[in-house]
Amino acid sequence: MNFKATWPCAFLFVAGLAQAADPPIVISTGKSGGGYNTVGERLKSVLAEQDQPAQVQTSAGSLENLNRLDDPQSPVNVGLTQADALKYYLKEHPGFADQFISLGEIGKECVFIVTGKDSDIRDDSDLQQTKGRLIAVQSPNSGVAVTWEYMTVLEPEFKNTAPAFVDGAEALLQIKSGGKASKIQAAMVVQRPMAKSTEMQVVLENPKDFRLIPIKDWDLNDKLPDGSAVYTFENVTVAEKKWGFDTTVDTICTRGLMLANKSKLTADQRTRLSKVMLLAASRVVGDTGK
Repeated sequence: MNFKATWPCAFLFVAGLAQAADPPIVISTGKSGGGYNTVGERLKSVLAEQDQPAQVQTSAGSLENLNRLDDPQSPVNVGLTQADALKYYLKEHPGFADQFISLGEIGKECVFIVTGKDSDIRDDSDLQQTKGRLIAVQSPNSGVAVTWEYMTVLEPEFKNTAPAFVDGAEALLQIKSGGKASKIQAAMVVQRPMAKSTEMQVVLENPKDFRLIPIKDWDLNDKLPDGSAVYTFENVTVAEKKWGFDTTVDTICTRGLMLANKSKLTADQRTRLSKVMLLAASRVVGDTGK
């Protein structure tokens, strides 16, 4: 037998079996260029250093990530989500509680509601008491939309203000140009406290046109299966003092979570992911305080 001729084929065959037995880790994140997508790409890079193949999929947001993670037909085995989206999803899919494991937190995310400077909306109670107003949120599957929906579950009077699935920048333009005549009277952003999203940059750079309203309703209080709070009530700094704007606002904050479906991962993959999030979490998550 000519071993020199046959050993490369045998090697490729064995390698092919190993690859088939250990598929790539597939991470469902968020929109391209967003914070969750950035975390997913960092995780992919760190895993590559361990010779662990990984893929990153963009998505509409937390709900789509959870659906993919839960779906046995989907290759996604790691997904990023907000804690409130997870609790909302578990209400309709309680069996998923036994399927996922948490790999760790990926940063604090706070709810910011923007109105026009002269708006009649002064705090969150005004969104509960008057019917007919619209609040702009992102697409129905986005984390922002889920946050608003979950807020209406915990405090049903928020339903007096209906969601409008409009891009944040477009909503701010309508609020600015339409004033009190605008159908959209508020826009909601969910982000890290001092992240420079387009919407927050517009708000901070135009204090004569916009302001943030406080959110203090204690009914927005719930817990995850592990007993941790879905929302915390905080006084959040949104900008450095150099801005001509109120730099803090009372609001609610949730946590970004990295979840894995344990039935979709091999034992080796679970070990690798655990080690990464124990030993290199700062490289994956970045600065969680901003």
